[in-house]
Amino acid sequence: MNTPMLVAVIPVKELSRGKTRLTPLLSAEERYLLCTTMLEDVLAVVAACPMFERKLVITSDAEAAGIAKQYGIEIIHETQQVRHSRSVEAAAEYCREIGAEAMLTVPLDVPRVTANDLQQIVKQGPMPRGIVLVPSHDARGTNALLAKPPEAIPFRFGYDSFRAHREEAEAKGLPYVVCELQNLELDIDEIDDVRCFLAQPGRTRTDALLHRLGIGERLHVGTGA
Repeated sequence: MNTPMLVAVIPVKELSRGKTRLTPLLSAEERYLLCTTMLEDVLAVVAACPMFERKLVITSDAEAAGIAKQYGIEIIHETQQVRHSRSVEAAAEYCREIGAEAMLTVPLDVPRVTANDLQQIVKQGPMPRGIVLVPSHDARGTNALLAKPPEAIPFRFGYDSFRAHREEAEAKGLPYVVCELQNLELDIDEIDDVRCFLAQPGRTRTDALLHRLGIGERLHVGTGA
């Protein structure tokens, strides 16, 4: 019989196709560098968390898989990423198959996430069933989601996903907890997100990259570093 476990999942689309909304600010090469660097920031934190008995990246991107393996992260290989929600659904199905009790999924574009943030999410998880939602700064997106069990609700990542996930939990009669965490509020997706990110102090790889590329000067903003 499989032993219940807590699993962390990071879905990763093709790194070379990421962050297209930043095209007016960053070149294709810079967007690729940003995606790989943010991924490393998130992987480093997840890899160092002993509370996760399994740590997974689900991706069709060979480069992303290679980076994940360097951090000792397991890979679920996708033939093609259809959409973020479908990737998380596939990961949840895998988690169920291996006997996982709960699944925490985080995106690659929250490079300021810390181990303490992840611990706070897990601690707030409803028992024995339910979900924890970490909203984006505008309370529209879902920047982390703990599902207990992994397939507790259908996943609705994308525009207004925070509301959609709450409604899914309510429809199934599942308790849900909203966990607001400053480090997870800001996902780097829009140019304004980059501006906000640079205005706050940080010591991540992503901070170093953006400073090295001179992105603050391009946006005419001071930095908090």
